[in-house]
Amino acid sequence: MSKKKTALISLSVIVSLAIVIVVVTSLPSTPFFQPRSGQLQNDDEAEKSRVATNNSSSSNQTAATTTIMPTTIDIVSTTSAFPFVQRWVAQYENQQLATSGNVNVDYLTDREIIVAEGGSDRSDLAIVGAPDENNNNILYVPVSAQAVAIVYNIPSFPDIPSGLRLNSTTLFLILNGSISRWDDAAIKNLNPSLNLPDERIVVVHSGDDNNNSSSSASSLVLLNQYLGLPSLSWPKNDSIAASGPAELAEMVRKIPYSVGYVDFSYAVQTRMTYAAIGDANGDYIVPSTQSIGRAVDVALQFHNSSTDRSSSQQQQLPPTINASRLVNGSYPIVGFYYAGLLTNDDKEGRDDVATLDFVNWIISEGGGQQTLLEVQYPPIYPGNNKQLATYTKTTMDTISN
Repeated sequence: MSKKKTALISLSVIVSLAIVIVVVTSLPSTPFFQPRSGQLQNDDEAEKSRVATNNSSSSNQTAATTTIMPTTIDIVSTTSAFPFVQRWVAQYENQQLATSGNVNVDYLTDREIIVAEGGSDRSDLAIVGAPDENNNNILYVPVSAQAVAIVYNIPSFPDIPSGLRLNSTTLFLILNGSISRWDDAAIKNLNPSLNLPDERIVVVHSGDDNNNSSSSASSLVLLNQYLGLPSLSWPKNDSIAASGPAELAEMVRKIPYSVGYVDFSYAVQTRMTYAAIGDANGDYIVPSTQSIGRAVDVALQFHNSSTDRSSSQQQQLPPTINASRLVNGSYPIVGFYYAGLLTNDDKEGRDDVATLDFVNWIISEGGGQQTLLEVQYPPIYPGNNKQLATYTKTTMDTISN
């Protein structure tokens, strides 16, 4: 009996063990830990990500600290050139956004520029209507034509241009007060088809013009050149002095029966009426892109053929033109505007790379020369003005070396 009991107990134990083994072996074989190699792989990836992030941040900081600050070009310009100089600056900055900086311009009278550029506080560049022959530290490059328009305000006449004709003799007598009424016989003889009013003529001139040819505004110098006079005296009565070309233009626009003189670009920009001017043959020429361009081309031909200076003197003295005796469609009151740049001996440590880039853009056919057409000035650097281009290249090379 005891043996039988013992056998049953043993059988129960064997069955229980078998059940335990079956249960254990049927459980999922999920590991209780990740392999060490997997942890190392994840740690390496995290470290690489952290290093890449730090390197990217460091590169951005380096790029930020090495950014080149824009260069500022300081310019003084004669006020009479304002209509196209302001366009030059705006278009140059717009086209050169990635490579250049700002261009600051102060507009002064010609006399103020001579004083400023003769002192120690000089600008990087000066746009002037006439070179300062007494300053040997500046070289000049022609950058634009300069034409003087005779503007007037006769309310009964139509706008731009009215057809009024004036020759050098009649214009001189008007500006000095000898002819004081619009229906004077001298004016009527030149304009028989016009109904000229019986009104007093009001002469408007610039108060900066003191008739001293060395310091007068370049527009008055060109006007006197056309009149064949060293100077001009304004009438004591019926004349008004303006503070500059902008105010002069505004006064003529506002004052009935007035007459004055402004840069042609001002007349175009402010839509003023201007006269046809008599040439040496008795023909009357209205200022325009074509008539001014022809005057520049023909006057340069005379300049080049009559030049007898040595090559070194030609390099130092900029080309000048006199259109007062030209014919065949040339407007007779024309000269140049110039860019004045410091020579190597007087730069005082200035970096002129940006300044030269700006001047090169001004004289390029696709840059500043194209801009001149907006104020009806012709480009002066097309292919037919090779002598002018040669002079300018030689001067620019001299400044850059």
